[in-house]
Amino acid sequence: MAEQISPEFALVQALETVPGLQDKTNALQPKKGVKPPFAFYVSSTDDEEQALDGGTGLMRYTATVHLVSGSFRGLQLLCAWARSAVLAMQGATYSTPADEPDDVLRGRILVEDTGMQQSSPDLYEAEVGYYRRMYNVRIDYQTEEVFWA
Repeated sequence: MAEQISPEFALVQALETVPGLQDKTNALQPKKGVKPPFAFYVSSTDDEEQALDGGTGLMRYTATVHLVSGSFRGLQLLCAWARSAVLAMQGATYSTPADEPDDVLRGRILVEDTGMQQSSPDLYEAEVGYYRRMYNVRIDYQTEEVFWA
């Protein structure tokens, strides 16, 4: 069985091309004290697609992406840019960042297909005065190469 690399790094790289999200996209929750706009994601699945005779070699990763802005208009723009960034991943190759910790498997993936579907209504977080929208993101990919440390 080939080594499998999670495409989380590719999702982060794509989202950080969105204006205002550079170094503001994190797993599970936003960094403490970060101001909008920002994004965070919660991974759901990372499994190989199955055919009748076993694995296909095509992997599917899913996550919920939370996009947060300080204004409603800002949220609308942020979501449009993020959607474009995720959909533009299709056909692209992504490599793990050079600054990954030593215990993280490194490599390169090819994104075959992506999808992004809104999974929540627009929310106003009254406690902090921020607007938030959630999306279900799907990334179908193949592991191209594994770099051994």
